[in-house]
Amino acid sequence: MNKNNILSILWKYYGEGSDFREGQDESILSALNNKRTLVVQKTGWGKSLVYFLTTRILRDKGEGPTILISPLLSLMNNQLESAAKFNLIADSINSNNKDEWDRVVFNLLNDSVDILFISPERLGNKDFIDNVLSKIEKNIGLLVIDEAHCISDWGHDFRPDYRRIVNITKRLPKNIPLIATTATANDRVIKDIKKQLGDDLEIIRGPLTRESISIDIIKLGNQAERLAWISENLKNINGTGIIYTLTVDDTKLITSYLKNKGYEVEDYYGGLTAEERSIKESKLLNNEIKALVATVALGMGYDKADISFVIHYQKPGNVVAYYQQIGRAGRALKDSNAILLCGEEDDEISNYFINSAFPTEDEMVQVVNTVNNYEGLSQKSILSHVNMKSGRLEKCLKYLEVEGAIYKEKSKYYPTLNNWKPNMEYSKQISDIRRYELKRMNDYINSETCLMEFIAKELDDNTAHRCGKCKNCTDSRFKSNVEFKNVLDAIEFLKRNHLTIEPRKQWPTGLDLNGNGKVNILSEYRMEEGLVLCSYGDAGWGTIVRKGKYLENKFNKDLINASVNLLKEKVKEWDIDNILYVPSLKRVNLVKDFSYSIAEILKIPCHDAIIKIKDTVEQKTLENSFYQCQNVIDGFDINDNIKYLGNVLIIDDMVDSKWTFTYCTYLLRKKGIADKVYPYALAKTSGNEGRE
Repeated sequence: MNKNNILSILWKYYGEGSDFREGQDESILSALNNKRTLVVQKTGWGKSLVYFLTTRILRDKGEGPTILISPLLSLMNNQLESAAKFNLIADSINSNNKDEWDRVVFNLLNDSVDILFISPERLGNKDFIDNVLSKIEKNIGLLVIDEAHCISDWGHDFRPDYRRIVNITKRLPKNIPLIATTATANDRVIKDIKKQLGDDLEIIRGPLTRESISIDIIKLGNQAERLAWISENLKNINGTGIIYTLTVDDTKLITSYLKNKGYEVEDYYGGLTAEERSIKESKLLNNEIKALVATVALGMGYDKADISFVIHYQKPGNVVAYYQQIGRAGRALKDSNAILLCGEEDDEISNYFINSAFPTEDEMVQVVNTVNNYEGLSQKSILSHVNMKSGRLEKCLKYLEVEGAIYKEKSKYYPTLNNWKPNMEYSKQISDIRRYELKRMNDYINSETCLMEFIAKELDDNTAHRCGKCKNCTDSRFKSNVEFKNVLDAIEFLKRNHLTIEPRKQWPTGLDLNGNGKVNILSEYRMEEGLVLCSYGDAGWGTIVRKGKYLENKFNKDLINASVNLLKEKVKEWDIDNILYVPSLKRVNLVKDFSYSIAEILKIPCHDAIIKIKDTVEQKTLENSFYQCQNVIDGFDINDNIKYLGNVLIIDDMVDSKWTFTYCTYLLRKKGIADKVYPYALAKTSGNEGRE
């Protein structure tokens, strides 16, 4: 087959006279000649056309189905619709369509599916390997690996599950064509992909400069300045777009602030249900909202051709990830904007992600030893034996499973016979690269050269050139300052933006406080929903809380008055009879004095009802619910001299895990001292410092 042959097929679906973009026909012909092919092309170039048209041609020739490995559900859903343009019957097996798995597998085994979308995690599922892949592997027409940089240890978005793909490619017959695609692979990543997929891998690489995007960098200080900047400028940017943040909390904060300012926006992050994601994606797709305020959960694969702007609320951890994210913009527009706001805490957040990216040696040894000593443990059961966060353990288990140190059968983990040893040099190498990438990101924001050219060179694009549109090539399109009144307004918003404390409903697995082996916290021992004044360290009350706790050892009158203003109506609504506080042996008077001051103003009695019976370790040194809850159990009790108090408010300075509030409530209600218990904290903490 030659270019004229495949061009005539393109015309059938895109209309006579249409043509391939440079490299598309070459990529298709490479695959049709049974070659393994890596396609490195900029976002919006049309990589999906390559594998959809190749699939169409192969299916028309009577070849088997295409298996497409894709990292994100949003990418799958988006591309399922795109496949229909080529009259392809596309389907997927993923965590959100379990009810359809039997139907999909039946159709696949009966050759009624043209292209099957799966996640790399599916390749670690023994049932899928034994009952699906093993039955069709000899008949697969094409294997597609989308976002192939995830294969590489050095890729900005490396994912351990992608390592499974390499093992699958070794199982497949050599004559099965393979197409791997990415927009974000530099020479180091390409070399690594080639090493894993084979030296015969053909590389088809195009220029990565995005001519339709104009880049601006705005250097600002704290949260309030950045919130004010977005509010001032968003109304002057035509069209719809995306505002990226590094954390879920910031996603929710910005959304709340912009809605307060009259903007139609929605938040978007990994914790949403598939239905919620789909609804919000559709709203942006149909221009029903101005922007999605999103974490990187809205990344690879979301395809809206007329996105006119991408704003970064904080600086990403590396230039390549930044390029991928701004690549959402300007696909079908001649002009679009990428605006990077730089804040004070950006590097702190990025360094946290770098430091937590890989399991430590101690963590891996803890897990392996636990699995060896207690064969057949679930993830929840393992948590009672290791001092590790649940999400951290999940990452560690996945890493060890891919490394062959342990294996999973159904929901339980078992040791393998492999003589496994932790390879910390490997983890160190990758962490060092991540730190270097962060340095290059800082070099980027301080660069005086063309910003698009800087990015292209980071990706080792030998066609890199000046774009003529960025702030370093021409004048900035946007002002870099904000009106002081708007900054004050943002600070006041942050001060008013109180949070809620949701009651915990279960004890950690392994702690039997009910005495019957069940983990549910009985409703009669459960706390009510409470309040938090602020997020720790934010530009509103958060910095004042930090100063009071760690520098002055006293919470000032402003915090007392702010708390009184927040609580004065609530104590009436909750019918509070008495106020209690969470004591500390390290800062004996800090929370006590604060609580008594609030009680005096609200004219509600305050009592020393909760006592600290042991100088336990700080909660912030403990990583999961089992250890945190056990630490609280060891540390607190109720004063025997305290009698019935009715409905009570418990005050603490910080809240994160909620186990202190949860257990103290349990004691108060079980001993008949309190009826309803409402928690109140000055700050909610996340990350490394200031945790409850």
